[in-house]
Amino acid sequence: MSELASLIEPSKRIGTVTRVTASAVELTLPNALAALGRRGLAKGSVGDFVFVDCDRSAILGRVTEVGIPDRQRNVLEHQIETDPTVEPQGRVQLLATASKTTRKVTRGINTQPRVGDGVYLAEGGALSNSIKDALEGDVKGDSAPLLVELGYLSGLDDAALSIPPEKLFGRHCGVFGATGGGKSWTVSRLVNEIVRIGGKCILFDPTGEFAGKVAGAWQYSFSETGKDDQPLVRFPSENLSELDLHALLTPTGQSQGPALRSATKSLRMARVLAADAERFPVEENGSRRNVLVRRGDDPVGHVVVEEQGTIEKANQSRLAYGQAELTLADELAVETCQFDFSALSRQVRNECVRPVHNNDASRYGQLDNNAVGYCNSLIIRIETFLTSPELACLFSDDGLDICQEIENFLADPNARAMVLSFERVSFKHNTRELLLNALGRYLLGLARQGRFRRNPLVCCLDKAHQFIGRTVGDEFNSVSLDAFGLIAKEGRKYGLTTVIATQRPRDVPQDVLSQLGTLFVHRLTNDRDRETIERACGDLDRSAAAFIPSLSQGEAIIVGPDLPAPLPIMMSKPERGQQPESHGPDYQQHWGQAGDVFEDQPDAAAE
Repeated sequence: MSELASLIEPSKRIGTVTRVTASAVELTLPNALAALGRRGLAKGSVGDFVFVDCDRSAILGRVTEVGIPDRQRNVLEHQIETDPTVEPQGRVQLLATASKTTRKVTRGINTQPRVGDGVYLAEGGALSNSIKDALEGDVKGDSAPLLVELGYLSGLDDAALSIPPEKLFGRHCGVFGATGGGKSWTVSRLVNEIVRIGGKCILFDPTGEFAGKVAGAWQYSFSETGKDDQPLVRFPSENLSELDLHALLTPTGQSQGPALRSATKSLRMARVLAADAERFPVEENGSRRNVLVRRGDDPVGHVVVEEQGTIEKANQSRLAYGQAELTLADELAVETCQFDFSALSRQVRNECVRPVHNNDASRYGQLDNNAVGYCNSLIIRIETFLTSPELACLFSDDGLDICQEIENFLADPNARAMVLSFERVSFKHNTRELLLNALGRYLLGLARQGRFRRNPLVCCLDKAHQFIGRTVGDEFNSVSLDAFGLIAKEGRKYGLTTVIATQRPRDVPQDVLSQLGTLFVHRLTNDRDRETIERACGDLDRSAAAFIPSLSQGEAIIVGPDLPAPLPIMMSKPERGQQPESHGPDYQQHWGQAGDVFEDQPDAAAE
């Protein structure tokens, strides 16, 4: 078979170009009628891929409209049972250019069609190979390139679509779709394909629907779990930022806020002083330690560190504390808390001192009981949080350290996927949002250290609208949930990329959407969601976007800078055992038994 025949087959001709515009052509479709029992024989339907024969090139297009000219509609209605004399017409959106010699499909329309050019149905295998050759063309490697197998082009069962991971994940990826559109299946497919081709990924699972659905994944839960294959983990509070802590504790602005900031600084100082006996000699004094602070070689005074790891300030040297602050300026400037949270309530109380001791500015004054009273609600809140089940994922000693588990996962060459379940994490105190944002910030910190340059990592975030572009806390203490936005903006150069999945793209900030290279757009029925996607992606024009509300389950339009055009794709279903638990309640099973359930209950009225 010649190269020409591989793209343009005479037997597949469906019409002739009658009108040409900058981005579309109109054509005759003489065999598109479904009348007289010809539905199965009709050629030329909305959604069909076609090639427009332009001598040396073929223009790839998609039929977006088919109709009968107005003047012929009455004729069709009267002759529907006989041989109609009408001739349907259609409109084709021009997508890309295919070379007849190399068969590669490239972006843009390099040759304009002319009136009279023939239009041919695209053969699935030839179209698939053309797109594949275009995507693999600039992928470096000595062997056959790795390919992520996605599915097949809609309506063409023999047109399989596979994309190199560089083209799919290299510029971040977005998966959008209304509930029931197949978004979760696409995420599952992508994650399991990463595992299959030997990549590494971490999946953040807010609802627990991916538990046990990723082949060979390391699985963890951030709450009570009875599953042996899903051990309990915690995020150490030492790795929270001060902004996280303030958003969680919400201290009042006038008295509690300054006391909390001073307390966190004091606790960090106490930890550094205890770890550096060479610079800061220690003199034991019962349950307390007097730490000597020098200015150069000259002693300034002592900082008193209590048994609990807190710093005593009442009636102690103010000069020594100030000099320690100057000496440890770099160590105290860290963004994370880096102290024992269990000592925080006591240290907040220790900060409540008068500024001057009996007119002696070199020493702190006595404990200020009024200030302690103002901070009492904060102290109680801290102690309550320490024992709160809702915050056990941050402040409990139960469970594995997730940061260490991530280190182990990255160090294991055979580990491919990690699934972190947030299903049982409380919605109180913005715990879910703060926890996931802190994890994202932790991964970004590893990326900035160069940890992923030789072994790229993809982090997948489902229900992304809950965790991106929001601010939590109150008007005095707020933290922006920007970790995954920062990953989208700067993670690529470090080898850390992300897959963001959501059913509400309008709630994802535009500056984050603009960083996403490849988009999987499933069915979206909300006008604002569709408009958001259209603005975020210049390749998705009105003609292509018109298909979005009617996409079937599992079908998506894939758009990306490395793809020749927006392509409708039917995603392959996840394999057995990999389908996420995203179905709704079973009304037939549970509602049908409601009467039996209530019959077993005691009669409250009789009692």
